[in-house]
Amino acid sequence: MSLHETKQHQREEDMRNGLRTLAAIGTSLGLALGAGGAMAADFELTYATPYSSTHPYAKADQEWIDRIREQTGGRVEITPYWGGSLITSREGVDELAAGVADLSNITPIYARSGYEMVRNTPTFFYGYGDPEQTLDVYMDLWEQYPQFEADMAGVHVLGFNVGTPMHLMLREAPLDSLDDLQGLRIRSAVDYVGPLAAFGAEGVTMPMTETYPALERGVVDGVIAPYEALKSLSFAEVIKYYSELPHARGAYPSRAMNQAVWDSLPADIQQVFEDNIRWLSEATLRYAIEAEEEGRAYGEEQGVAFNAVSDEVQAEYAAAFVDNAKKVAGDLDALGLPGTEVLAGVRAAHGD
Repeated sequence: MSLHETKQHQREEDMRNGLRTLAAIGTSLGLALGAGGAMAADFELTYATPYSSTHPYAKADQEWIDRIREQTGGRVEITPYWGGSLITSREGVDELAAGVADLSNITPIYARSGYEMVRNTPTFFYGYGDPEQTLDVYMDLWEQYPQFEADMAGVHVLGFNVGTPMHLMLREAPLDSLDDLQGLRIRSAVDYVGPLAAFGAEGVTMPMTETYPALERGVVDGVIAPYEALKSLSFAEVIKYYSELPHARGAYPSRAMNQAVWDSLPADIQQVFEDNIRWLSEATLRYAIEAEEEGRAYGEEQGVAFNAVSDEVQAEYAAAFVDNAKKVAGDLDALGLPGTEVLAGVRAAHGD
């Protein structure tokens, strides 16, 4: 074979090898697309939540997951685990810090102990009616006081919960006067335990996701919750009365990432998550507000009786929050935390 023929043969063989390589790449790509719909992400993360996939919070979560994928150009893929399959409400922060999931919905306000600033300062927001203002003030506090972030050691906070005012759902009878609270056990966030006690009721700091069976069995007599929970958590099936005694809501950290996972991400990916903190917090509020009317309608369908509470009763009840907030602030001061200072800032922002 001549040199020219040899070179020609080599060129033809190289071309055949190149075509084989392209065919192999095409086959691999086809298999990848067929198996998962896209090439594998650089960072595959798990997200755990105690809420079902139909809950308003989960709707915000799914939109956030899609948003993170899009804004990272597909480099981050988050797989959600709904309905408490990986994580619980009460111990969610500890479970996340231990690595049960990479990301999760967290509710440190339900913890039995610890998280002193995060768990106790929501009570300072009594009288707030605009959840957007509550969120603004609370996020400013996080910027001003490093003690909040220190409370959450082991996780990196990526979103906050804030909501519309809650009311009182009861199993056996409506509330017309504060005397009607005497002797009742009410599922409550820690914010409301002191005011309830002032009128003879016991506040039980039970996670919302554990409240349905407690109401069903009579372990608690009622729950402080918003209209949307009548449907989203099916409370309309286990209560008979919805007494419109307003309970203002503070804010708290509600989404976070395991700290070690966070530290392992490159700065540009971290920035995408950081840039979406406010968005996720507002989306959670938006879905909760949208669910309010639907929740009340569902309650009416289930035969729940709604009753207004007089202005006089509301004013008397609200006064108990003032004294309780001062007590909580003093307790935080005793721990070396800026309780009274934070309380003063929250009240000044409200215009007191």
